[in-house]
Formats: sequence, structure tokens, C-alpha cells
Amino acid sequence: MDNNFNNQIDKWLTQVSEGCHSLAKLDERYPDFYVFQSKIHYKPELLIIGANPAGDTNYLDLLKRRGVNYRTKDDLANASNQYLDNPNWNVSRPLLQMFSDIRLRSILEKSVIMNAVYFNTSKVSDLRKFEHGAEMITFCTTKSLELIYNILSPKNILFNGKDASKWLGITFNDETDTVLHDGKKSWLIQKKVVNNINHYRILHTSRNYSFNTGLNLKMKKEYFEKNLK
Repeated sequence: MDNNFNNQIDKWLTQVSEGCHSLAKLDERYPDFYVFQSKIHYKPELLIIGANPAGDTNYLDLLKRRGVNYRTKDDLANASNQYLDNPNWNVSRPLLQMFSDIRLRSILEKSVIMNAVYFNTSKVSDLRKFEHGAEMITFCTTKSLELIYNILSPKNILFNGKDASKWLGITFNDETDTVLHDGKKSWLIQKKVVNNINHYRILHTSRNYSFNTGLNLKMKKEYFEKNLK
């Protein structure tokens, strides 16, 4: 499978690099893009998906600063897990605590981390202010679904935030899919099975402070220790 996977991922990365480049170069205001915050490998035990990379870097400005003509397929991923390399990031701290158990930390270390939409804006919907924004979103989500279900085949998926699953068309029901509740009004973890893959969803670890500290964080940690296999 290794050779087949390598061929598939190489082709996919090339298509994403070329497709995003073609869109991002259409206007000097259009944002930069990237996909992964980790290495890429076949059948990860855990695939972590965020909505899109935050930031305000313009693509053409980036190319000019780097002195290059385009972002290549080899420039869409990181050589190491960025959550582990940057433990003080707001997004990282709660995840590192949730996955601090020895077994779960090993899963986190080997996880693949990606964005559902690759263009950097504060939120995905901000892309709609651009003339080709809808096309950007559609291109990315189509390629993400292809990658997840036809190439990577992860054992478990963790959506970091509600938007990540929304843009990929994965719908969670607050009543039937909630597996951990805060005991008050809000859910902490949701789960559903799609294509024989466990899909978990948590509120974004950098945007929902009250859900990622204290007892709520402890409860989520204990849930994943018992249920993430």
C-alpha cells in the first residue's frame, strides 16, 4: 500500500498546489494557503481537522517575499506535529492536556493535522467577500473529502470546532450525537460514525475558553482515555 499511497498523495498534493495557486493569484488581495500542520501518513489513528488556517497573509505578497513563483506541493505540510512543537499556542494547550495520558499522547504525536479549507482568513465565511471565494471553499472541501475518505482512511477523526465539520457537510445532532455533556446546557463531545470511521467533535480549543479549562477539560480527557481506540 505504501507505493500506492505515496502515488495518490503526491498526485493529490500537486492538484491542491496547482488549484489553490490558480485561485489565489487572481487578485492581489487573495490569501495564502496551506493544508497540514503535521506529516502525512496512511491510516492515522487520529486525524484532527480544523476549519481553516487563521492569518491575513496575502499569497502574492508571500511569493514576492520568498522570491518564488508558487507554493509547491512540498510546501503544504510540516515536518513535525505543530501542536507539540508549539505547546503554548491557545489551540494547543487544551489538546495537549486532553491527550496527556501516555497512550493518547502517542496517538496525538502520530496524528495527522489538517484544515478543511486551506486559505487563511479569520474564518472560512470571510472568503465570501472575494469574487472567487465560493470557488475557493468548494475546491478545498471537495479535495478534503477526497483525501479523508479515499486516500488517508483514518481510524478516528476529531473536528476541532463546529465549523470544520460544517464545511465538510458532516452534520451533528445536539441531542442524539452528544456523548459528553457539561451537566448544564452545553455539550462537550459529540460522536457519530460515518463511512465506518468514528467522527468526534469538540468546541474549538482556542475560541471557547470555558469549555477547555477546569472540570470540562478533565471530563473530556477522561472520555478520550476510555473511548478513543
